[in-house]
Amino acid sequence: MNDNQVSETKGIVKDLAGSTVEVGTSLVIENLPEFGAEVAGIIGNEAIGATIQTLTGGLLGAVAPSLLGVKLSFQQKRFERNMIKMVTSLREKQDIIEQRMNQLNPEVQQKFISGPYRDVLLDNIVSENQEQKVQDNINGYINLMGIENPNDDIVFTFFHTLSQMNELDIRILRLYRPTYEMSEEEQESFQDVMRDEDIDQSQYNFIREKLCRLGMLYSKNTEKRDENLDILGEKLTELIKQLHSKKPKEVKAPKLKRITRSESYRITRLGRQYLTFIDEPQ
Repeated sequence: MNDNQVSETKGIVKDLAGSTVEVGTSLVIENLPEFGAEVAGIIGNEAIGATIQTLTGGLLGAVAPSLLGVKLSFQQKRFERNMIKMVTSLREKQDIIEQRMNQLNPEVQQKFISGPYRDVLLDNIVSENQEQKVQDNINGYINLMGIENPNDDIVFTFFHTLSQMNELDIRILRLYRPTYEMSEEEQESFQDVMRDEDIDQSQYNFIREKLCRLGMLYSKNTEKRDENLDILGEKLTELIKQLHSKKPKEVKAPKLKRITRSESYRITRLGRQYLTFIDEPQ
């Protein structure tokens, strides 16, 4: 890391420390002991590469305006907790980040380092109440770097949809993941989830319906209904054709698929992609 980069990174931290909350009370890094120590340790570590330094510094600088809205202590604690989690995770995965950054063209790199992709990550992390979701966002951010040509629609849609899901939603979605994509430790049953999370069947069904609306799951009954409509349409077309024929042939009754009373689901391609995005980067 050259002197200019070191100076720039330290300058960003000074800007952050100088920010004040709306009520007029200064919120400097010294008021956040754990956060300040964490950031200081990272900035002072010369072993960290230039890419992760720039990325971390940019992230710290970008969240400074958000401090103006921090009025309550629980918001401050949440902000501190989430930022420590983010900075620590980025530090641990610096080698992967640098490798993936080097494979991106400069324009896309900029979007991840100090542009809209970094900003949408921060939007999710700063206000996230569940700690594991913070890690999911970071994993998604890093894994999106691995896409050869990521575009705005993919990145923004990923973070927007992830913000609408909670840990329980994701845990239930994982129940539908193919077993060959999971280790034995990751595999569990819906009974395990219902027992651990203390939810009943109606709550479990509600979450599955939510995942279906988000495009993560699709209903097998809905699929059967769509197929039945296609079959009926084909038979109707054939019937009309025979009615106008000089020598009409018999049109056999269609064989429709049975619709069960109980609803069942399968994971969609989008659902599998989301789980892949939030997996630990390799």
